[in-house]
Amino acid sequence: MIMSYSTMLLLLMATMVGLASSTCSVSSSDEKAEAKDAANYQPACIAALEAQVRIEFEASLQYILMAAHFDEDTVNLPKIAELFWSHADEERSHAIQFIQYLRMRGADNNDFFGGVPIQPKEMTYDWSGVDEALKMALKMEKDVSGKMKEMIDICSTAGQDDPHAADWLTGTWLEEQMQGQRHLAGLINTFNNFKRGHDELAEWMFDQEL
Repeated sequence: MIMSYSTMLLLLMATMVGLASSTCSVSSSDEKAEAKDAANYQPACIAALEAQVRIEFEASLQYILMAAHFDEDTVNLPKIAELFWSHADEERSHAIQFIQYLRMRGADNNDFFGGVPIQPKEMTYDWSGVDEALKMALKMEKDVSGKMKEMIDICSTAGQDDPHAADWLTGTWLEEQMQGQRHLAGLINTFNNFKRGHDELAEWMFDQEL
């Protein structure tokens, strides 16, 4: 019986795959090398960084709900919604950056949520107006800044210090938090200025100004 060309080709490919699988493997019996080192990798500091991932995702979820509220047709303040959409993206990006930093340091825990689903940080789903939402946003940013300080303290504890993590938190994140707080405080004060003598139109005027 004469085999067809396609049958012969399939048999040849199967043989090659078999040979490859018998000579190559993605795993090895050798002990795996690790990036972490005993001098700098401190479990308490790493655990604090891992806990921050959840906080960033929960802040992102809260901002998503805030943006969705102001995007409703009955509210219709698109630029304010856009402000909160951008904050949601920013917080999600922060969570990813924390995960990437942890991976760079050699941390391998992947359970950032402890088996508990994430929830909006402030557990709030509706707002009476722009003023309330902006004040909540400023509160969330200040809360995160407080967590940053706590992490820096943990990562700077004598005898258990992780100087690289403490420096990363101080140099990268505190600066951004301070700028974010200043921006939101300025927006709140600007909105309050619009309310003077124009209370009924203040939200629309503020939205147009953004």
